[in-house]
Amino acid sequence: MFIKLREVLLTQYIGAFLIALLAWQAAVEIVTRIVRIGYWLAHRQHPSLLSDYSRDPFRWDGLILTIVSVGIYLASAYGLGRWLYPLQVSKIGDKSEAPIVAPEEP
Repeated sequence: MFIKLREVLLTQYIGAFLIALLAWQAAVEIVTRIVRIGYWLAHRQHPSLLSDYSRDPFRWDGLILTIVSVGIYLASAYGLGRWLYPLQVSKIGDKSEAPIVAPEEP
C-alpha cells in the first residue's frame, strides 16, 4: 500500500506540492508570530486611547506553541522528502559508472 502511495505522490507531483505546502506553513507561522510580537511591543510602549500603558503580559504559551508547530511542519516536510526522494548513494566498488576524467591537452 505504501509503495502505491509513494508512486502516486511521485508521479503526480503531489508529494512535491505537499512538501512545499508544509514548508510554506512553517514560514507563515514564523511571520505571524513575529508580527504578533511586534504588535505586542508597540501596544505596550504606546499609551492606548482610553487608558494608560497596556499591562498585558507576554504570552509565552503562544510562542512555545509556534515553535512546536514550526518544528512539526519542518520535520514532517523533511521526513516526507526523504521518503519520496531518497539519497542515491553509490557503492565504492560499483563499476557501473566510470569516473569522469578531464581530457588532456596536447
